Amino acid sequence: LRHYLVLVVNPRHRKAITRLLVSQHPLAVECLRYKKQYHKEIVPRNLRRCRFGCVSVETVEHAMFFCDQMDELIQRRTTFVLAMSARLPEILVVSTATATAVLRSLVFNRDAVCQVAKFAHYVFGVSADTALVWPEGY
Repeated sequence: LRHYLVLVVNPRHRKAITRLLVSQHPLAVECLRYKKQYHKEIVPRNLRRCRFGCVSVETVEHAMFFCDQMDELIQRRTTFVLAMSARLPEILVVSTATATAVLRSLVFNRDAVCQVAKFAHYVFGVSADTALVWPEGY
């Protein structure tokens, strides 16, 4: 049994961390990789832009560590990073090159997984409440 299935007691947070791990989340990097009823073409990965106005691809790493276009997200991220820095100091200097490794370390850290799940739930929630950015021609 996976540790997060037992340690994350809030069912909504547990669902969020599971969705993060199996890539079934509402972020553009996943949602735009499939054909839809009204969108017959798969959007190339480099065009799956952040819905909040960034020019970056909207990945889990971008949404959780780098997106700077939403004040509430920035505030929540700051709180999350400060709380996690005692467990994983690398989070204070996360870069695009290290973001996946840092996120993986946090998810598989038994002491951090509940906070990661809670933050993922928040990130997925605000993302789902905002429309995707469809590139022109798709």
